[in-house]
Order: sequence, then C-alpha cells, then structure tokens
Amino acid sequence: MTTGALVLGFTAGGAATASEARDAALHPPLRQALQDAFGGFAIDTLEAGGRHDPLPTRAVILEDAAPRDGFVSLRVAVRDVWIGDRWRQAAGTVVLSVSGLASADRVSTWTAGRTIQAPVTFRRPARYLDEGVPDFERDVALDGTALLGSVKSALLVEVLTQGGPLAEAAARARAAVRRAIERSVGARNPTSGAITTAVLIGDRAAIPDAVRDRLQAAGTYHVIAISGGNIAVFVTLVAGLCALSGLGPRASALATIVPLMVYGGVVESGPSVRRAVLVAVIYLVSRALDHRTRAWQAVAVAASLMLVIWPLDLRDPAFELTFGAAAALLVLSERLALAPSWPRLARWATTAVAASLAVELALLPVQAAAFSRVTLAGAILNLLAVPAMTVVQIAGMTTVALDVAHLPAAAAGAVADVAARVIVGSAAWVDSAPVLAPRVPSPPAALIVAYYASLGLALGGPRRARPLGVVAVGVAAVFMTVGTGAVFSGGRGTAPGEMRLTMLDVGQGEAIVVEPPAGPPLLVDTGGSAFGSGLDIGTRVVAPALWARGLRSLSTLLITHGDPDHAGGASGVLASLPVGEAWLGIRVPRSESGNALLAELATRRMAVRYLRSGRVMDLAGLRVRVLHPPEPEWERQRVRNDDSVVLEVTYGHVAVLLLGDVSAGIERSLVPQLTPAPVRILKVAHHGSRTSTSQELLDAWRPQVALISAGRGNAFGHPAPDVLARLEGAGARVLRTDRDGEITLTTDGHGVRWTTYRDVTPSPGRRR
Repeated sequence: MTTGALVLGFTAGGAATASEARDAALHPPLRQALQDAFGGFAIDTLEAGGRHDPLPTRAVILEDAAPRDGFVSLRVAVRDVWIGDRWRQAAGTVVLSVSGLASADRVSTWTAGRTIQAPVTFRRPARYLDEGVPDFERDVALDGTALLGSVKSALLVEVLTQGGPLAEAAARARAAVRRAIERSVGARNPTSGAITTAVLIGDRAAIPDAVRDRLQAAGTYHVIAISGGNIAVFVTLVAGLCALSGLGPRASALATIVPLMVYGGVVESGPSVRRAVLVAVIYLVSRALDHRTRAWQAVAVAASLMLVIWPLDLRDPAFELTFGAAAALLVLSERLALAPSWPRLARWATTAVAASLAVELALLPVQAAAFSRVTLAGAILNLLAVPAMTVVQIAGMTTVALDVAHLPAAAAGAVADVAARVIVGSAAWVDSAPVLAPRVPSPPAALIVAYYASLGLALGGPRRARPLGVVAVGVAAVFMTVGTGAVFSGGRGTAPGEMRLTMLDVGQGEAIVVEPPAGPPLLVDTGGSAFGSGLDIGTRVVAPALWARGLRSLSTLLITHGDPDHAGGASGVLASLPVGEAWLGIRVPRSESGNALLAELATRRMAVRYLRSGRVMDLAGLRVRVLHPPEPEWERQRVRNDDSVVLEVTYGHVAVLLLGDVSAGIERSLVPQLTPAPVRILKVAHHGSRTSTSQELLDAWRPQVALISAGRGNAFGHPAPDVLARLEGAGARVLRTDRDGEITLTTDGHGVRWTTYRDVTPSPGRRR
C-alpha cells in the first residue's frame, strides 16, 4: 500500500514537473515578445513568423563560435531585444547564423560566456506538414532551441562583456587544445584533427558532413561525442595517476572528482556530457564513502537525478541510448560468466563481442524509432571504433600536454592521426555494403513492446520459455530491419481503379508522388534546399512521408532539372527506398551535383532514361506524355529552369500537367500539345513565380485545380500575388503547401477529390 502510494506520488510529481518544463520550452518569453510585436511566432500556429527588420539583441554565448562553409554558427541565450522604442527582457535560446567572411581574430572572440549585441532577424525553425514526418520545430524547442536567427555581417557583432573567470579560463583551454591538435594532428590530416578535437572537447564543427553521415550510418558516431566512454577513460587515467602517487582507493576516488569537474567545465557542454559526468561523480562519491553497491544502482540514481533536474531528457534518444547501453552491459556482466580456466585473450575477445552484440540488441528499437535506421554492422565496427577512440583520446591528451609544455608532440599526434583514420576507415565499410545499415520506417509501438517483452522472456523468463523468447526477438528484429510494410501489407494504398497524386510539403522545393491504379509509384523531384540548410530533405522528410503512405518502393524517380530544391533530396530517397529506374532531362556536364547523382545511380546499377518531348509511355495504367524538353542543340553550361522536364499524366477523363520550373515562354509553346480533358489539374510552375503561369496557358487550358509548392515565409515571395490573381480569375481552386501542408488528390478517372494536412490535422503538433 505504502509502496503503491509512493509510486503514484512520484509519478504525479514527475508528470507535473515534465509538463511545466515542456510548457516553458515551447513558450519561452522570446517567442511571446515576437508574437505580440509581429505575429506568427507562436508555436501553435502554422504560418511563418512575421517579417521584421533586424532587432538589436543582447545575448550570452553558450558555445564557442563554429565556423561553417560561408558563415559562422553561434548558439546564444537571448536576454534582451529592442522592440518598439525600448529594450525588453525576452529570454530564449537561439542559433544564430552570422553571414559574411569574418577574420579568425573576430570569430575567436566569440566564446562561451561572453555577452554580445547584434541586429538579429528571427525566424522559426523549418516545419514540414506531412503525415509521418516529425514536427522538427517542436523537437528542437524541446531540445532547448526556441528560434533561429541571422546576422548580416560579422562586423555587426559586438562583444559587450567577457564571461566570468571560469568561463574565460575554459575558453582559453579549448583554444589551446584546438591549436595543439591543429599543429600536430590536423597538419597531417584535417579530418583526423577534427575527430581528435571532437573526442577531446566535444567540438564537432570541423568534421566533414560526409564523414559525419558515414559514422552515423555505421553506428559509430557515438565515439566522437563526449559521453560515458570518454569520461570513463578520463577517470581511469586520473585515478591511475592518483594510485601511482600512493593514494588509496577511497582517496583516489575523492581526488579524481575535482579534475573531472574541471574537465566537464572545459569541454563544450551538452546533455551527453552532463549525464556522463553526473554518473561518474556519483560513482566516485560512493567509492570515497566506501559504499559497495552494485553498479546498476548507481546508474539508477544518476538517471533519477537527471530526470528530476532535466525532465525533458526522457524524450531525448541520446538519454535512451546512454542508459539502454548501460543496462545492456550490466545485465551482460551478470550473466556472462566465462570459465576462469579460459585463456585471458579468449575471455577478453568473447566478452567484447558479447558486450557489443548486447548493446546493439538492446538499442535496436531505439535506433529504428529515433533515426529510421538499423545498423547491422555496429556490433562489429564498434570493436574497432571504441578502442580507436580510446587511443585518440589518450594520444590527443598527450599531444596537448606536450604542446603546452613546448615539447615535441609529433609522435603523439601521429598516433592520434592513425587511430582517427581507423574510426573513419572502419565506417567506410558500410559504403561498400549499404545493406549493413538499412534505413527503415519507424516501427509501431506494438512491435517495440513485443520486442522488449520477448527480450525479457529470453533473458529472465522460465528456462523452458527462453528459447521461445529468443525466436520472438529474432522475428521482431527482422520485422524492424526489413520495415514492417514489407512483412505486413499495411499502409493505405490506392483503392482499386484509383490514381493518387500527393504534393509533399518540402518547404521551398518540390516533390510529388504519383501512384497509379496498379503498380509502384513515380516520384517527381525530391525537394532539397537552395541554401544548404544542412537538413537532408530526402532522408528526413520525403522518405518518412512515403513510408507513412504505405509505400516501400518506387517504380521511377524523375528529376525534372538539377536545381537543389528539386534534386537535393535524391540521394536520401535512393538510400531509403528501392527504385526501379531514373528519368532525367538535359544533362549539364559541368554540374557537380548532377554528376554526383549520375555516379550514385551507376553505383546502384540503376537504369537511366533521358526524356525528350514527344515520348509517350504507359505507367501501370496511366498515360504519360513528355511535352518538354526537346533534344538540346548545344551543351548546357549551367542548370536552367527552362530545361525542366514537363509531363502530362492522363487517367480517364483527368489530366495532370506537371510543369517543373519552366517560364511563361515555354508554357505558351506547350499550349497546342495539351489534352483538353474534362478535368484538368495544373501543377503551377516555379513555385508560383510571377515569371510563370501565363495568362495564355490559363485561357487555353482552364484548370479546375492548381497545386503550388512553396515554403512558408520564403524570401522569394512565392506564390506571387499576380499568379494567384490569374488563377482566381481562371476559376481554379488553389491548394498551397505553405498554407495547406501536404496535398493529396485522388481520382477514379472521372472526378477528383482532395484532402490536405490542414484538413486532417486540426492540431499543428499532431501527426496521424
């Protein structure tokens, strides 16, 4: 009775604390101040944040400036914003992008703890209103980032005050580490230098995106993020030095706490660092007090304290990975009792392999649910990556110590370089065998519950039932690995005799999926970003949206032209779903992105078909006509909108015109070729730009429905008011992704009905 009451009381208290923390994260004062002044900044609204001139802003830097390709990223805690005619307190965490080329001297002054002032233009993080796609804006808000902001020039950023003595000392220490590693490791190999810096102080800004993606696919990215492994190495080294100096176990544990706290204050802080440091401190304190409890009890105490202090950590996949891995290792250590007579090397090797497999088994559903990926190679690759990380850390620390002491550090730097190359090189195995790291749809909750119930039965159930548990775990793992849709029919495919067309919300880009009455679908363009936002639209938006529709393969991928907002997500889509063949338009030999796509298609041994006007094809019951482009008479030097592939898709009495990004001049040349079907659907060209959707086209074809793909609050002003006025004058019903989200049209060849994300999702945060 008493135990039940305590459990209920703590549960209620935890729920109240979590609710309060969630509300504070979603509705910080900064959002409210901008909402009151300009509108559109409340997280519960779908529209973009209201436009405004740059606002003088005072903020405290939370992390050292991170130079990127053409800009500098700064994570700051805003304190005051000049709105109207006065400074207003408006707290909120913001990630700033400072444009322009800034000298190294200026960037080096933007260190954690310092207060800056700059004119900032605030904007909301991207939000893609598609079924099956997470609400990124809410996710980053709950992770601690309220808004994004931009500053036009580094010259506009003024450092008002320095940080406190501890913050300044920590900044100088990080700068010393970066200089030492650059001299002795980065000079040999920039990537090795970036890896070593990340392992030592948590600064991952210089790691190339390709290397980052490779490590994530291989399941070894965790080794370059400061976490339990790095802290364990640090604690072991310090404790070993204390033991060598003659201190006993309890005194060594106590003496290790201070340098550990200093180290935790120097490295770039984050949830993984604070978790690892807290666990280590609890362990060391218990050792100093001569408590001899089991390790899992220390882990449980640490997890409980974290959730009391930071209740939103429970929703962080990294929290689940950290304690899931710890639980797997602790359970393993109790159950794996090898005979003492075994040779030491055999015991070590067997234990290492079993530990790695245990962690992968424990975290399989977490990886699939949080990252849509199952890393089958992780259990083996971690046997190389984890020891290599240990070598990188020890060699890197030695390099820094020698450099600070003005002693030769080349040998230690060479060791760190070799170990860093092992980390990166081992992950490259996944490139040659993508099947080892397949992308999968997020598994349903019932399958996750079944997996862990089976795992519990296999480990702790009645002896006779354990084989059944092992089999059940294997079956559930297969379902997750191949994607549940490949095992169960699942999904909501088209009804017999119907065609479905869906314009996905990919922001300021375009992606349209056409599902024939019979057969796998055609994907027209893949979205992307013209400004290099860093978000892989194909992986993070298009693929989950297709999975949510029950689609597990594509008959064809058509790239209308090579602009990044149409082709940028192609690689992510190809990595996520099987594709039969690719359709392309006019090739641009000097296009790096186009050549990269062709190389990837060749690697995947996919057939490539170049479309030209006049071609007519049957696509599983649909009549597809290529209206543009004609055969080029000269070699293109750059990607052009007017070279877009234009398709007319006809099903029964319904015709759909997909115009890509062509201009009004091309539209007028196509008018004589158009099918005068009773029901006409127009995909408006170039996101509703005023240079397209000519009056001549509308007068000749008179579409009843017009679809526009445009980003919320985009800088181009798409769709243009002139275009909307022309469409309204033509009597077309206009559906827009920037207002309606994902748009789905369904036809039986006679009539058309449509639904939008806004229609079926009353609450902005809800996902069906």
